[in-house]
Amino acid sequence: MIGQRGFTLLEMLAALLILALCSTVLVMAFGNSARALQQAQRSDELSLAARSILDEASAGQLQAGSTEGRWSGLPWRLAISTLPAGEAPVDVWRLDLRVGQGARQAEYSTLQVRSRASGANR
Repeated sequence: MIGQRGFTLLEMLAALLILALCSTVLVMAFGNSARALQQAQRSDELSLAARSILDEASAGQLQAGSTEGRWSGLPWRLAISTLPAGEAPVDVWRLDLRVGQGARQAEYSTLQVRSRASGANR
């Protein structure tokens, strides 16, 4: 048995320990990636809702005030106000939107400029 070579039990245990540590690091990295992907998907969902709500509000005639509703299960609140335009023959509208659910909240603001001749009411 002098010429036989192989791994000892201690070497096998050390190799298994290293394998277990590497596997733990990889599993944690995949878990963090999955959480980051879910957060990005939630953010995209809020952005899509906000874009759709603001596009729909901008397409019609604007009136000062606030409205609320649900879009694809997400509650939203839109506040529309006018801003002073000075002597210019335009109306400047500010649209402030809050959309979200529970801890997931997002706020968006935009301005709309419309000619007074187009029939926009103040």
